[in-house]
Amino acid sequence: MMKRLALAVWFLMAAAPVWAQGASPTPAVEDKPRQILEQTIQALGGPQYLSVRDMVREGRIYGFDRGELSSPGDKFLNYVKFKGKERVEFGKKGRIVYLNDNEEGWELDKQGIRDQTPESIETFREGLRRDLDYVLRFRLQEEPVQLYYLGTEFVDNRRAHAIEMVDERQESLVLYIDARTYLPIQVRYKHRDVLSGEFVEVVEYYGKWISVQGVQTPMAVSRERAGRRYFEAYFTSVKYNAGVDDALFTRASLEERWKKVK
Repeated sequence: MMKRLALAVWFLMAAAPVWAQGASPTPAVEDKPRQILEQTIQALGGPQYLSVRDMVREGRIYGFDRGELSSPGDKFLNYVKFKGKERVEFGKKGRIVYLNDNEEGWELDKQGIRDQTPESIETFREGLRRDLDYVLRFRLQEEPVQLYYLGTEFVDNRRAHAIEMVDERQESLVLYIDARTYLPIQVRYKHRDVLSGEFVEVVEYYGKWISVQGVQTPMAVSRERAGRRYFEAYFTSVKYNAGVDDALFTRASLEERWKKVK
């Protein structure tokens, strides 16, 4: 069960609050970083990208322990409905399910259904704030964030624009955008380690981009924490605007599933 929970962390975006460390660079002109991010949105599909309201994804997710592969890969089915609804099912029959609907959350496993703890729900909510899609689709449009252009760097052997975003809570993340294609390469931020209490760097990688329904989509996503890989996910299928029903994100839907698998 703990292994399954660890594997679900990527979807539930588990991370402690991120805080800007030290003094931020002086924003010479915010127009440049915002212009680059607008080009990124256009590269991702422009209106097609921004019009996505839900998605259904299938694939495999792999866990790592101290940088070493620790799981053979679990099949998953992931439903997302903007904003704030997410359901992740593991196994052929979906016997393990993690379900969140903004301030509510539940889990299903072989023991039955239980409410998520307030801490788990808050972790999910905080994770949404760092999710690439939420940043580009919503936060840039709806929140008073500050953008800083940090220059260019070579990232994964590609020249990339580095842009820092700082919000009203002084939480910071840095996006690395391919200077040629304007597709995202990485997102970096810091979070406080639960055990040590120290801030450690988290890096998310995006790769294997393909066009799905006119939307550029990364079919491979991975994450490192403190320099060690701790999960990889590979999508085999992605569908946008599939008409995902709100009923999927209710406790009643888990009760129906429990009747079938218990």
